[in-house]
Amino acid sequence: MQYNKDNNDKIFSGEKLHSLNIFLFLGFNLTLVTVLAFIWFNTSINS
Repeated sequence: MQYNKDNNDKIFSGEKLHSLNIFLFLGFNLTLVTVLAFIWFNTSINS
């Protein structure tokens, strides 16, 4: 029973780490798209 509990904790922490990576990836993409859109918007208004 102790081994099963540790195994479940490992799986749970692995899933938490995986979802954290997905959130970081999405956040990075959102920031990149926002910065690019902001620059493109500014250049289109200036010209």
